[in-house]
Amino acid sequence: MRAMTAARLALAAGGGAACALASLAAADLSLPLAVGLWCAVCGGVVYAASRLAACELVAPLHRVAEAMGQVHKGQHDRRLDEGCERLPDLRELARAATEMLERLDAESRAYSARILDSVEEERRRIGRELHDESGQSLAAALLSLDLAERALLADSLPTALERVGQARELIRHGLDQVRLLIHDLRPSVLDDFGLPAALRWYIQTHLDQSGLAVEADLPKVPVRLPAAVETALFRIAQESLGNVVRHSFATRVRVSLEVQPGYAAMVVSDNGRGFDPADVHVDARGRYGVGLLSIRERAEALGGSATVVSSPGRGTSVHVVVPLQAAESARTEARSA
Repeated sequence: MRAMTAARLALAAGGGAACALASLAAADLSLPLAVGLWCAVCGGVVYAASRLAACELVAPLHRVAEAMGQVHKGQHDRRLDEGCERLPDLRELARAATEMLERLDAESRAYSARILDSVEEERRRIGRELHDESGQSLAAALLSLDLAERALLADSLPTALERVGQARELIRHGLDQVRLLIHDLRPSVLDDFGLPAALRWYIQTHLDQSGLAVEADLPKVPVRLPAAVETALFRIAQESLGNVVRHSFATRVRVSLEVQPGYAAMVVSDNGRGFDPADVHVDARGRYGVGLLSIRERAEALGGSATVVSSPGRGTSVHVVVPLQAAESARTEARSA
C-alpha cells in the first residue's frame, strides 16, 4: 500500500515513468514488479496517444472519402480539402485532387459545348444543302409545272410537254441531292463494303465535279477494320476533303490508306494555299476550330493521334494513326459498359 502511494505521488508530481519506477524501487518492491507496473503505465500512455492520433487522422480521411462520394454522385462543387486543416500533407493532397477535378469538370463542359457546336454546325450544313440544292430544284420544278399548266390551258401541248420534262429533271436532281445528303449522314457503303470502298465512293460523288485532280491510294483490306476505326477514319477524311474543297484553293489532293497488323494510318494532303495551324484554333466567335478539333478528338478517342502539317503557301497534310488493338479494346469496353 505504501509503495503504490509512492508511485502515484511520483506520477502526480510530473516525474513521469522514470520517477515512478524509481519510487517503486525505493518503496522496497521487487524489481520485476516495479518494471511490470512501469510497463503498464507506459502502455496505457502509448495506447491513449495512438488512439488520439488515429482519431486525428481517420476523421479527416472519412471526410475526404465522404466528399469524394458526393463528387461521384455529381456534386462537382464539393471541395475535398475541407476539414484537413490539422494535416498539411493530407490537405495538400486533397487540394491537388480538388484542382484536378475542377480542371476535368471544366474540360468536360468545354467538350460538351464543342459537341453542341458540332451538332449545330451539322444542322446548318444540312439546312444549307436542303435549301441550296433540293429546295431550289423543287421550286424550279413547281414553276415548270405552273408553266406547263398554262400551256395546256392555251392548247399548246408541245410547250406543256417540254415544261413537264423540265420539271421531271429538276425533281430527279432534287431527289439525287436528298439521297446524297442521306448517304453523307451515314453511308451504307461503309457498313456494307468497308472503309476503302466508302472513301472511293465519297471521292467519286463529292470531288468529281470540284475540278480537283484526285489521287487515291486505297488498297483493299483483307480483313474488315473495327467499325469504330472505319467510322472515325471516314469522318476524318470527310472533314479533311471538305476543308480542301471549301478553303484550300488546291488543284491536287491525295488520299492514302495503310493498314498493318497493329495500326491503320491515313493521310490527306493537298497543294493548296495552306495556313498556320496556330491561327485557326479560335474562330471569329472565340471558339476553338471545330473541324480540326473533331479530327484530333476522333483519333484520340481510339488511342491514336492526328497531326495537321501546314504552312502558308505550302499546302496541308493531315496524318492520322490509330492502333487497332486499342480501338478494339475501346469498342469492347463500350459494349460491356
